[in-house]
Amino acid sequence: MQLVFSVVIHASVALAAALVRRGGFQNPDARRPQRAEPVNVALATWLEGKTDLQWYGTITVGTPPQKFRVIFDTGSNALLLPRSNCTSCGAHNLFNQTASSTFSPAPAIPFNPVFGTGGTTLPLSPPQGASCSVVTDTISLGGGLGVPQQQFLLCDTYGDALASQPADGILGLGSAPTSSFDGTSTFSTLYWSLVSSRQLPGPEFSFSYLPGQLQGSQLTLGGVDKSRLEGGVKTVKLEAELTEATQSWVVGVKGVKVRGKRVERCAGQAGVALVDTGTAFVMTPDLETARDIYAEISGEIHPIDELGSWGAACNTLDRVARDVTFVVGGGNATAAAAADGRDGGGAFEADITIPKRFFNLGEYPGRPGVCQAVLLHPREPARDPIRQRPAWVLGSPAFKAYYTVWNGADMTIGFAKPATKGRPA
Repeated sequence: MQLVFSVVIHASVALAAALVRRGGFQNPDARRPQRAEPVNVALATWLEGKTDLQWYGTITVGTPPQKFRVIFDTGSNALLLPRSNCTSCGAHNLFNQTASSTFSPAPAIPFNPVFGTGGTTLPLSPPQGASCSVVTDTISLGGGLGVPQQQFLLCDTYGDALASQPADGILGLGSAPTSSFDGTSTFSTLYWSLVSSRQLPGPEFSFSYLPGQLQGSQLTLGGVDKSRLEGGVKTVKLEAELTEATQSWVVGVKGVKVRGKRVERCAGQAGVALVDTGTAFVMTPDLETARDIYAEISGEIHPIDELGSWGAACNTLDRVARDVTFVVGGGNATAAAAADGRDGGGAFEADITIPKRFFNLGEYPGRPGVCQAVLLHPREPARDPIRQRPAWVLGSPAFKAYYTVWNGADMTIGFAKPATKGRPA
C-alpha cells in the first residue's frame, strides 16, 4: 500500500535522509549465534475473481501471543494493528493490550497514517487511513523469530479500506533499517530488527507468488528459497536518493514496450517508480502516458471512471490484451555501498513484463460486463520532486510473474524465473 506520508514521489513530502542509516547494519548483539538458514512464511492470497489483490501471513503480538493476519507491504514501513476498543475495524482480530504482560503504551506518539492506495484495484480518493498511537510489545513470526520491545501502530479507528480487507493489519517492509513517526525520534523497523539481532542470515527477503491460488505463496526472510526459482537472479539498482528519502523501494524506469516496440512517449524521458507489493495495479505518471500506451494496444480501451481507470467490455479486453514490458533499473549505489564494495560493479537494468494474462484486472465494481485494465493514471501528473522525472507506481501485476529478491542493504531488487512446479499454467 502506498503510505502517503512517506512516499515522496506522490505526496512531495520527504523524510529526512539522515534518519536512514545504511552500510554495515551495525549489530547490537554480536555474541548471538547467527541463524544459518532463511525462514519461510506461508502466505494466503486475497483473491477476487481473476485478480490477486494482496498476500498476507500470520504474526503474533504480546505475551501470551495474540494472533493476527497481516499484509506484507513494501510500500510502508511499520506494523499497523487494530486496538480492542476499535468499533470501525470490521470483523478483524483486535489486540487486547491489557492481556499482554509485555505491552507498553510508550512512546505514546499519536500518528494517523494515510494511504493513497488500498488493497483493491482502485486508488483511494480521497486517501484513507487510521487513527493510531505508537506503542511497544513483543512481535513474533516465522516460527521462532521474535523482537521484544518493538514499536508499532495500534489503531483506535480504521478507514473503510482497512476495515474491509481480509487481513487484520499491515506489516511494512520498507527499505530502511530505521524510520520515524514524529520526525525527531527514530525506531528500528521490525524486519531490520530481525536482521541486526542475527536472527536471519542476511538482509534479503524474497517473495514467491502463485497467481490465482488461495494458498501456496511464500515470503522468505533472510535470503532466497532456491526450490522456488530457476536460473539466476537479475539484479537492478535502486534510485538511491529517492529510496533513502522515502524509505521505500524506488527504481528507475527507462522505457515501456508493447509488442516489443518502445512506446514513443516513454522512450525519450527517464522516470522513476515506487515498487509496491501492496498496490494491485500499475499507476502511470500522467493521463498522456496511459493514453499513449493503450493506443499501442487497442483503440477499444478507454477511461471508465474519474479515478484514472481504463477498460472495455470484458471479452474485448481479453481479446486485445498484450504483454507490457518495463525497462527498469540503472540507479546508482549509495556512497556507503560503493565504499565497502557492495555496489555490485555498476548499475543494472532488466526488462520486467506484465504477461497479457494479468492485463485484465477483472470486472469493474458496479459495472457488469465492463473490465478494468492494469494501467491507471493519476488525477494530477506525478513527478519526482527532486528532479521532476515522471513517477510511476509498479504494483504487484508488474512482478507477480517473477520470484523477487529485495535487499535494502545493497539497495537492489532482483528478478528471477519462478520454479514451474506448483504454479498454474
